[in-house]
Amino acid sequence: MPSEYKLKNSVLDYNRLQKICKQIMDDSKEDRVLALEAHRYFRDMVENNRQDSVAKNLMIDCLKLAQSSKTNTIKAVDLLVKLEDTFAKGNPKDAQTIFNQLDKLS
Repeated sequence: MPSEYKLKNSVLDYNRLQKICKQIMDDSKEDRVLALEAHRYFRDMVENNRQDSVAKNLMIDCLKLAQSSKTNTIKAVDLLVKLEDTFAKGNPKDAQTIFNQLDKLS
């Protein structure tokens, strides 16, 4: 009969959470740079042809994407701060909930 698998390290390891948060911030930074680059491209298209409504709409979508990437970074940092507080208080049930929220952002 097989034995039950037991983790050697905790799934909610602080270093793992730091790594996930850093990955979210790096990804959102890259997304923001690419969204702003696309915005410049579509802005140039609009400057050449003022009647191009598709480019205008895409320009707005790029700005929304750039803002949402910034918002996700703020959420990730906020969740990490909450998680640090939860670990300091020693409440693993709340830590699991916060970890799930952080995982959804990634």
